[in-house]
Amino acid sequence: MSVARVVNRLGMIRRHIALNEAPTQNWGYKVCMDVSHDEKVIHFVTEDMTMNDKMEVFHTQRRMMREMYPEYIITERHL
Repeated sequence: MSVARVVNRLGMIRRHIALNEAPTQNWGYKVCMDVSHDEKVIHFVTEDMTMNDKMEVFHTQRRMMREMYPEYIITERHL
């Protein structure tokens, strides 16, 4: 392989690495659930959830709690 080709490939690799080293954001989220059996209330509090997280995680949890405790009131707060 010629020197020019090696230099060209090294340049491509460096650009590729530089693009992949861009700063990333923390996409974490928080879900808290408080169940009061005496009052028959379930409180959900979510924080930093994207719409996809809400669809995949939160709604699934809420549906599961609704099936387990159909007579309970469910409240939710999204921060």
